[in-house]
Order: sequence, then C-alpha cells, then structure tokens
Amino acid sequence: MDKADTSNQALVALIKNLQQTVKELEQTVTELVEENTALKARIHELEHPKNSNNSSVPPSKDENRPKKNQSLRKKSGKKTGGQFGHKGHTLKMVKNPDKVIDHVPDVCVGCGISLADRESRSIVKRQVVEMPPIQPICIEHRSHSKECTCGHINKAAFPVGVNAPIQYGSNIEDFIAYLSVGQYMSYNRIASFFSNVLHIPISQGSIKNMLDRVTRKSLPLYEKIRHFIQLSEEVGGDETGAKLNGDKWWFWVWQNMLATFIAASDNRAFRTIEEHFPDGFENAVLSSDRYGAQLKTIALSHQLCLSHLLRDLNYLIELTDSAVVKRFRILLYDSLTLKKQMKDEDYSSPNINRSYIRKKTFEILDSDLRNEHKKVQTLFKRLNKSRDYIYEFLYYKHVPPDNNGSERAVRNVKVKQKVSTMFKSPQGIHSYAVIRSIFDTCNKNGLTFFDSHKLNSAFET
Repeated sequence: MDKADTSNQALVALIKNLQQTVKELEQTVTELVEENTALKARIHELEHPKNSNNSSVPPSKDENRPKKNQSLRKKSGKKTGGQFGHKGHTLKMVKNPDKVIDHVPDVCVGCGISLADRESRSIVKRQVVEMPPIQPICIEHRSHSKECTCGHINKAAFPVGVNAPIQYGSNIEDFIAYLSVGQYMSYNRIASFFSNVLHIPISQGSIKNMLDRVTRKSLPLYEKIRHFIQLSEEVGGDETGAKLNGDKWWFWVWQNMLATFIAASDNRAFRTIEEHFPDGFENAVLSSDRYGAQLKTIALSHQLCLSHLLRDLNYLIELTDSAVVKRFRILLYDSLTLKKQMKDEDYSSPNINRSYIRKKTFEILDSDLRNEHKKVQTLFKRLNKSRDYIYEFLYYKHVPPDNNGSERAVRNVKVKQKVSTMFKSPQGIHSYAVIRSIFDTCNKNGLTFFDSHKLNSAFET
C-alpha cells in the first residue's frame, strides 16, 4: 500500500471521529437547551407563583408573601391541655337517681345451687346519665262562658299570646331564635332538628315567621341597649361585610364590656352611623381601626386599635426591614407595658413615661420618610391625621388599647355565613342583628338568651 492510500485512510478515520464528535456535541446542546428551557420555566414559576390574587389558591397558601394580619400572640412555652393547678371537673354520682335497676345473681356459678333465699353481701353502684325520649307536650286552653242572673254572658279571656286554634308556644320561638342566632343553624337544619330530635313537625316558613315575632318582641330591649351604648364612657366600633342574596351588605357593631349593639346596613358609609347614633358618643372614647367613618363620629375622643396597628407594622418590617418602623413598634409595646403598670392616680397626674412615648412617636411621624418604602410612607401619612388618638388609653383608665371586643362581636357574622351561607332577605338580616345584639349582651351579663327579660331592668334609663 502506497503512502497516498495510507493518508486517505487516516483522513477518512479522522472525518468519522469528527462526525461522531459533532453528533455527541449536538446531543449535548439539545439536552442543555431542554434543561435551560425547564430552568427558565421554573424561575418564572418561582418569581410569579400562583397565589390568592391570580388563582384559586387560598391566602393561607401564598408563598414568600408578607402577611398583613399575622397573630400578635407569642408562644407561651406551656404544654397543651389543662395547666398545673387547674381545678378539673368530672361527672359525679347523684344521691337520688331517677331509676334503680338491681342486678342479682340467681344461682352459684361454683356449685349451681339457688341463691334466691340469700341476702346480698355487698352492693357496688354504677350510674349512667341518659337522655329520655323527647316528646312535645300539648297544652289546651279552654275558655268557659257563664250566664249571670242578669242575663249577661261572661266569657273568660284566653292568655296573652294564645291567638289561634293551634299554634307553637313562646318557648319554641325562643329556642328557634337560639338555634338560628346562637348556633348559626340554617332554616333547613332547624326544621330537620325539630322533626328528628324533638318530634315537632315545623316548616321553614313557620321558622321565618317565629323569628320575625321574636324580633318584634325584642325591639324595645334592642332600643334600650342602643341608648345604653350611646351614654357609655367607653365604646368600640367595627364593621364587617355580609352577603344578602349575593349583594354586599355590612354589619356594624358598637359595644363595651356590658352591652353589644349590632345593626345591618346596605352601606359602609357615615350615614349608617348617623342613622343609629345621630348625636355620637359625647361621653365616650370611641375605639376603632382607623376607618374614616368611625373617626368622623362625634365623641369625647377616639382611640386607634393598637392590635391593628401592630399587625400593620409587623407586615412592613417583614416586607422592608425598616429601622423607623421597628422603633415605632418598640414605642407601642412600651405603651402597652406602661398601661399595665399604671395606677389610678397616674391617669390624672403628669406621667413622664407617657409624655416621653408620645413625644418620640410624634418625632417619628414628623421625620423625613422619603427614603422609606412607599407602603411605610402611606401608613405614616394616614397615622399623622389621627396621631392624637394613638395613646388615649394612657389618659383614660377604662379605655383599652385595642378594639378586640368589637372584632369578637362581629366575628359571629362570619361563622353564621360559613354555616348557613348568605342571608336571603332584608328582614332576615335585620332580625339577626337584633337578636344577636341581645344574645351577646346576655352573655356579657352572665345570662342565657332565655333569660333576656332580666336585662330590661338592668338597662332602664
């Protein structure tokens, strides 16, 4: 073989090697392109995750998102369950049971002889608390007529409230109101409960009519509660949305330690406040969550809810890590500590710590915030408009630093809607507001809803 053939063979081998190398490189490039495409998609997914704003993902599942309404509670370090020293409660035996069943051995299991003539050597007792079968009672009222010697026919009057040949009693009406408002049950569930458990057939229309009657009977007490709130020295106000046949309505609440007044309205405007409290609260410091209509209300003074404010500050710190916001939060916590330490005489006398906290807070609100995050600037700008209402609780003993009582009073509306969905009629939503006002007021005064008549004397004006 000459040199030319050898050279050609070497070139052919080299070309084959190069072709194989190119093929391998093309495969590598293809794999890298696919990997790069997948990585770009993953980066886009991480930078633009599904959240409650762009999908059906609930807010609790949002990733890498500062939360505005995080709980302010800290871990206590205590174990779950009853704490040491807590007095427990257990089911106890009664001295006089309603029914006694004796279980006596008849024959000896050892030898088989009869034990009928033998006396019991010992008795061990066990009690079972049981619920008897529930059967309704029917009370018949009979009106008798008698003729006098003068010829006049005298007819006995039926008791007040006994108006029809057959009707449901007032206890049933109150119980239905309790199930609807206190236990958040729907008309359908109430009807099912009455039929299957109480053995009382009842229609949803009858339930609606009875709730209307309870509402009408409750209106005088409802008005007394409103008047009591109006004259009180401390009032908290709040509002929350509700659905009425798909339309947005609002529940408004004004409350204190002794009373709760709830009203339903088709708007969240100041005119709702004017409708129920046209004269405002001349004796009260009104606590609220910085909502303009509440701050516009006539009152002795106002108090901003520090729980709301602290949650806003925690959100901004998580979002921006702002040193200014951190200093402001420290001042708020210092004020809460001071409130716990203050004695009665401290509210009417100069208090250095109180003045210092107030002064430092105003310095922060007046500082140059141009380099701060836009959301920080927005919050501080809003606070500046109501800066005098941040620390009013340090000047009035009976004023709390938060508006948690009002939040508790309107939270039941959300529970009601979760259990029974939306309200169906304006009358129904107003009935709920009236009856729930009395229900909550009873709870605050150590009464059950069935004892609401006892509130009449307590709220006499």
